Amino acid sequence: MGFVVGFLWLAAALAVPPKGLRVNRALRTTHSRRECNRFIAEGRLLVNGVAAVNPDDRLAPGDHVQLDGEEVAWMEDEIEPHRYIKFNKPAGVVCTTDRRVPGNINDAFESFGGGSSKHNSNATRRVYPIGRLDAESTGLILLTSDGSIVNPLLRSGEKKVKEYHVMTEPCATDAHILQLAAGIVITTKARKDGGMADVTAKTLPCTVERIDATINTGTRSTNASYDNKSAALRFVLGEGRNRQIRRMCAAVGIEVTSLHRVGFAGISLQGCENAGDWASLTEAEELTIGARKGPTRNELRTPEERARRKAKKLAKKQLK
Repeated sequence: MGFVVGFLWLAAALAVPPKGLRVNRALRTTHSRRECNRFIAEGRLLVNGVAAVNPDDRLAPGDHVQLDGEEVAWMEDEIEPHRYIKFNKPAGVVCTTDRRVPGNINDAFESFGGGSSKHNSNATRRVYPIGRLDAESTGLILLTSDGSIVNPLLRSGEKKVKEYHVMTEPCATDAHILQLAAGIVITTKARKDGGMADVTAKTLPCTVERIDATINTGTRSTNASYDNKSAALRFVLGEGRNRQIRRMCAAVGIEVTSLHRVGFAGISLQGCENAGDWASLTEAEELTIGARKGPTRNELRTPEERARRKAKKLAKKQLK
């Protein structure tokens, strides 16, 4: 009996998982898996004319999927390539994709012509923010449909540089700037053991300098310039703790009144200067964030150089 149980356990462990896309992933470009599961439970998602029942059932090439009677393009070759976008986030926009939250970033992005809410749109993959900015903060946020690049960009060990223009009240003194640049002990929320915990630690040394700048206020058509431009500071950070700049400034007795991100991971707001502006990343920018692979060393060589190297390797083999 024990032998039979052991054999069945081994067979199950070695079983080849079923191939094909799960039914609840058919709408992956426009809806979350949770939403798709709800459509299935409500009988709204059909596969080959029959209501889907099990979200884990697999689709096969040629299957026809419909949501509320409309055909859904679900195969990869029917869907546009991944999207990589920079968005100049206005003030008041919340970096969540939960559409139940007023001012969520998906609704805001679509309001500026950046997407479609139609579930059958082949022209637009659903995008997600890479990281976050506080609702009251403005400026650069990257959006993508490609989940594979998110962790490498956000992982603390990667130390992706973030640049901000900051206004404070009162103006930071030279002593404040030296303190901020050297590092400040602050307490922030961080993920720990599957939950959130307070972490008290000194911030890493960073660049903090006074600049003569115009700070975008988060409105689409106007920028606000300040009479006392010495109040503007430029922060360049290699880490990204929760509300870090606001907490750093509060620790030295000044309050952030405007925080505008102008750079992240080598991407700037060039071409997206006004709040609400957005643009697809160029090929060069995609290379910068790791979304596109550059040419290999061999591909960069001339045909003549490749031929010489090949002949040299062949000659070495013949000598052995």
